[in-house]
Amino acid sequence: MPKLTTDDVYNTCYLCGCQAHYISYNSKKMRCVEKITQCPGFIKKAQASRDANTTPEERKAHMKRMSENGNTKLKKLHNDPVWLANKSKKISNSVERRGGHGGENNPMFGQKHKQSTKRKQSTKAQHRDPKCYEQGIETKIKKGIATPKESKSAWDLYREKVENITVKNWKKYHDKINPNNLLRGQEYELDHKFSKTMGFLNNIPPEIIGHYANLELITKNKNRSKRIKCSITITELYEAIKS
Repeated sequence: MPKLTTDDVYNTCYLCGCQAHYISYNSKKMRCVEKITQCPGFIKKAQASRDANTTPEERKAHMKRMSENGNTKLKKLHNDPVWLANKSKKISNSVERRGGHGGENNPMFGQKHKQSTKRKQSTKAQHRDPKCYEQGIETKIKKGIATPKESKSAWDLYREKVENITVKNWKKYHDKINPNNLLRGQEYELDHKFSKTMGFLNNIPPEIIGHYANLELITKNKNRSKRIKCSITITELYEAIKS
């Protein structure tokens, strides 16, 4: 698909009317995207055609059949060691090219989601039926990829609470935890100054261990060598939280 050499304002997409950047090799029609299936006009036209030719019930039945067939094929592939090895290699190579999950070649590097997007996702989550989460957990338990709470140890439950609080505080107090704006990933890791293990052994509330005052970014080597040791005392942690 040859790209237009100039973006002439008079060249518009024949489907959606937006600025054209490409021209079809055969029909010579202008289009806004290289793959016509990504054009908003094409998507709208395809949706209108589906609505006119199929009922919502037929559409749901079709999607269910497609899902079942797809899942059946995936189950077979996941039992194929060669396929799994190739898939893992592709993922590893892709992550390596990006320079890690937070690397400069990552499409979201240096970017932030718009506030409107965050509000939209937050609204969807707030209105989502709680049964969805319960069903999801039940499905994971049945498949053996999740453990029921009653079967988890006290340490596992404590660690989960700390990690949940840590994630929320990292997002909310990122500027205080990481004032130097270090890149978390391959070189730097998030560390609990007073470790989770020692917090569990000393009956420290998860809210204290996951508090932003107990979080800092340190080098990966330093974090791995630190293990369960603490870089501050519990008294110093409580004083930091108060201040």
